[in-house]
Amino acid sequence: MKPLLLLFLFASTLGVGAPVHVDLPTVMKLAGANHDEIQLAKARHTEVLAESKLAWQRFWPSLTLGAGYRRTDGNVQDIAGAVFDVSKQQYTIGPNLMVDWSPGDMYYEALVAKQRALAAEQFVEKTRRDIVMQATGRYYNLLAAEASLAIIEDDLRLTQDYEKQIGGAVDAGTAFRADWLRVKTQVSREKLAIRQNQEKRDLAAAALAETLRLPADSELRPAKADLVPVRLLDRKLGVATLISQASQHRPEMKAAGAVNQAAVLEKDRARVAPMIPNVQAGYGLGGLGGGFNDDLGNFDETQTLFMGLGWKMGPGGLFDTQRKRIVEAREQATQFQMSQIKAAIGREVVEAAARAQSAHDQIDINDEAVLAAEEMVKLAKERQASQLGVVLEYLLAREELTRARQNRVQAVTAFNTAQHDLLRATGKTEAAHSE
Repeated sequence: MKPLLLLFLFASTLGVGAPVHVDLPTVMKLAGANHDEIQLAKARHTEVLAESKLAWQRFWPSLTLGAGYRRTDGNVQDIAGAVFDVSKQQYTIGPNLMVDWSPGDMYYEALVAKQRALAAEQFVEKTRRDIVMQATGRYYNLLAAEASLAIIEDDLRLTQDYEKQIGGAVDAGTAFRADWLRVKTQVSREKLAIRQNQEKRDLAAAALAETLRLPADSELRPAKADLVPVRLLDRKLGVATLISQASQHRPEMKAAGAVNQAAVLEKDRARVAPMIPNVQAGYGLGGLGGGFNDDLGNFDETQTLFMGLGWKMGPGGLFDTQRKRIVEAREQATQFQMSQIKAAIGREVVEAAARAQSAHDQIDINDEAVLAAEEMVKLAKERQASQLGVVLEYLLAREELTRARQNRVQAVTAFNTAQHDLLRATGKTEAAHSE
C-alpha cells in the first residue's frame, strides 16, 4: 500500500503545477508502484499460478446433477442379435460421479506447472529490479544535470561580479575595453551553457517521469543538488565472489533453474507416466422411469457403477520413442540456456565492477584537478588585484575549475550508477541500501 499511497500523493502534488522534489528512496519505491511492465509480469504469474492449482484440482472427480429423457421408435436389436420393432421411452433424474484419470500425466503435469509458476514469479522480480535500476539511472542523470547547472550558475554569478569590476576599471581608465568585452562574452557563453543544461535537466526529468509512469510534463527535481559517492558493496569482495553471489541470487538464474527442473520432470513424465494405467470410473444414483409407448410410470430408484483400467499404446503412451527424444532435447536446451544466462551474468558483474572501479579512480583524479584549478584561480585573482591586464588568464582559470567540477559530477554519477548496477548484477536487493 505504501507505493500506491506515494503515487497518489505525487499525483495530487503534480496537479498543482509546481516542481516536485524527489530523493532516491522515493524514486525506487515509485518505480514499482504503477509500471505496466511489472503489472504485465504479475498478471502472467497469476495466470500460471492458477494453472498450477488447476492441475492439482484435476484429481478431483467431476459431479453432475441433472435429468435426461430418451425415446426410441422403430427397429432395435437385442443382445442375441434379433431385430424387432419397438416404441419406448425412459427418463432419469439424479447425480453422477465421474472419474477419467491419467494419473501419471496428471501428476507430472502438476509438478511441471508448479515449476513454471516459480519461473514466472522470478520473472516478476527480474522485471521489477530492471525497472528500479532504470529509474535509479535516470534519477542520477537528473541529479547530475541539476548539479552541473548549479556549478555553471555559480560560475556565472562570479563572472558577472567580475564583469562589473572590469567595467568600473574601464570607466576609471585603468582597464581596456577589450578586456571588459572578453568578460562580457564569457557571461553570454555561460548563460548559453545554463540554458543547455536546463534542457538536459528537463529531458532527464521527462525520462524519469516516464519510468515512474507520472505525467510527461511533471517538473521533477532532485531533493539535493549535490552528489556524494555512495559505496553499496564491500570493496574487499573480489570479482569471483561477486559472480558466485550473482549465480545464487539473480532471479534469472532461479527462473532458469525452475525451467530446467520443469524439463527434467517432462522427461520423467514421458518415461514413467505411460506405465501408470488410466482409470475410468463412474457412479450414478437417482431414479429411472418409463416403458412401452407413452408409459411414464414404473419410476423407481436406480444405481450404476463401473470401473476400468487401461494403458495407451503409441503416440503419447507406451513405446512412444519420439516423445522421449523431444523432451530430452528440450532438457538439453534448457541446460544450454542456463549456461548462456550464467555467462551473461558473469559478464555483467565484471563490467559493473570495472565501471565502478574506473569511476572511483576518476573521482580521485578529478579531486586533484579541482584542487589544482582552485589554486590556479586563486593565483590569477591575486595577480589581477595588482595588475588588471591578466583578464584572459583569470577567465581561463575559471573555465578549468568549472570543467574540473563538472567532470567530478560526471565521475560521481558514473560511480553511484555503477554501484547500483553492480548491486543488481550480484542479485542483491536494493531495499537495504536505498536509505
